[in-house]
Amino acid sequence: MERHLVLFTSSSYFMPKHKLEHSPDSTFTLFTDLTGFDIQNNSVSGTIPSAIGSLSKLNYLDLSANFFEGSIPVEISRLTELQYLSLNNNNLAGAIPFQLASLPKVRHLDLGANYLENPDWSKFSMPSLEYLSFFLNELTSEFPAFITNCRNLTFLDLSINDFTGQIPELLYTNLGKLETLILSDNSFEGPLSPNISKLSNLKNLSLQNNLLSGLIPESIGSMSGLQIVELFNNSFQGNIPSSIGQLKHLEKLDLRMNALNSTIPPELGLCTNLTYLALADNQLRGELPLSLSNLSKITDMGLSENYLSGKISPTLISSWTELTSLQVQNNLFSGNIPPEIGKLTRLQYLLSETSFQAPLPPTLWDLTNLQILNLFFNNINGKIPPEVGNLKVLETLDLNTNQLHGAGEVPRSLTSLKGLQYLDLSNNKLTGNISKELGSYEKLSSLDLSHNNLSGDIPFELGNLNSLQYLLDVSSNSLSGAIPQNLGKLSQLEILNVSHNHLSGRIPASLSSMVSLSSFDFSYNELTGPLPTGGVFQNASARYFVGNPGLCGKAEGLSQCPTTDSSKSSKVNKKVLIGVVVPVCVLLVIATIFAVLLCFRKTEQLGEESKIVSNGESSKAGTNNAGHRQV
Repeated sequence: MERHLVLFTSSSYFMPKHKLEHSPDSTFTLFTDLTGFDIQNNSVSGTIPSAIGSLSKLNYLDLSANFFEGSIPVEISRLTELQYLSLNNNNLAGAIPFQLASLPKVRHLDLGANYLENPDWSKFSMPSLEYLSFFLNELTSEFPAFITNCRNLTFLDLSINDFTGQIPELLYTNLGKLETLILSDNSFEGPLSPNISKLSNLKNLSLQNNLLSGLIPESIGSMSGLQIVELFNNSFQGNIPSSIGQLKHLEKLDLRMNALNSTIPPELGLCTNLTYLALADNQLRGELPLSLSNLSKITDMGLSENYLSGKISPTLISSWTELTSLQVQNNLFSGNIPPEIGKLTRLQYLLSETSFQAPLPPTLWDLTNLQILNLFFNNINGKIPPEVGNLKVLETLDLNTNQLHGAGEVPRSLTSLKGLQYLDLSNNKLTGNISKELGSYEKLSSLDLSHNNLSGDIPFELGNLNSLQYLLDVSSNSLSGAIPQNLGKLSQLEILNVSHNHLSGRIPASLSSMVSLSSFDFSYNELTGPLPTGGVFQNASARYFVGNPGLCGKAEGLSQCPTTDSSKSSKVNKKVLIGVVVPVCVLLVIATIFAVLLCFRKTEQLGEESKIVSNGESSKAGTNNAGHRQV
């Protein structure tokens, strides 16, 4: 049985997570001696009652994670003993009351995750604050000046608003006790001051998603307590400071999506507690320093979208055994995928679009925790081995644009990947048939087998892929036979491409029922007959059907179908029927009349003959009688 903390005494009222739905405003006037009031994580709605101002002895007030709406009542400013105030995660709106500045003892103020707007910041002064959060509101001013006078602050979160301007120098010089500084997702601009090093107690620096520019100051290396540094999605330029190597407690470094154009400093390998390293989408160059092999705790490594080159050393791969995500795509790496990749047994995400060559190492198929395997745009050759079926939890397999080949069907072992959602084997040299077992996937939303040398029919079973939503592309192969009517069952499919094959017969009318289809291409096949007339085919352009001389229909630019053979034969049959049936009927009528007349004449003749016979018998009888009398 679930238990909840429920205290309701003369000094406190605590009912967190107790599924309250109504504000207990009626109790406020009854318990004027309350010192604590906590109803966080309930479902209380309505406005915050102004009667709350009568709790003059209250020092702890937590109404967070409810459904309060309306404005913050100014009566809260009467709670002069208040030290802890949290209204976080409600639906409060309007300006933050400047009267809150008359709460001289408040140390913890959390107004985050509401819809609050700018107050008159010049009337704010809360020097006792140690914790301040305006996270996720609708604040649009420059940096509030009163904050730089909150010298006891250890936690400051202004993220996900629209604050503008530069970060004031006074923040660095006055707030030396800060341990957490979160200014992310705003519009702060300008350089990051070297004075940031004066925040010597800082552990978490989160300035991502702003408009900051210039260099990352070397002085950042003197902030020895830093554990998290997030500067991504700004406009920082120049070098990655080598001084970062002095941050022995650093666990997360995220510098992606900037304009950094240096090499990766070898000193980075001294951050041996690093678990998350993201340097993607910059202009970094050079080889990976071997000192990165010291990062034995690393779990996430993101180096994609740079100009990094050379071979990825097996020494590095062998040292990163805790990795769950390795992303090195869109670089200039060369050589082979090291066989040591098989040691990364925790790996869930492997993305590499570089210039790797040679067949895939057999050890790759030992990574049974892989969920995403993207090795597209490489020069990988050889066959897709049956061992790919070992990756039982794989959701995405993208091997497009390589040199993969092999006779026989697309590996049937792929069908053991029951959780597969995305399969792309396009732009390779695969031959043989498309395995009908591919129709057994229950979660597949995209299938691309285009630009190979596949032959045979499109399997009827592909119409059983009920979850196929985004793409079915088998174009630019050597497929033949008819388009399966069963494809009409793919009611969620958005893109269908069967162009540049040798398909024949008609386009099935069942495809008209594919209500989600937004793009299709049947061009350059050997299709014949009229187009379907319903659904997406009603206003289709002829360019989707070009290269099929036997096709006709009402599509714009396509030749109209001639009068059909069936209608002609129907008319001919009607004429023949009339020409034959009418004379036969006339002959039958004449024959019937003639037969009736003939029968009638025979009847009369028989009557006359019977009269003659009867008269003859009578005369013979008279003669005999006369002779008898004479005797």
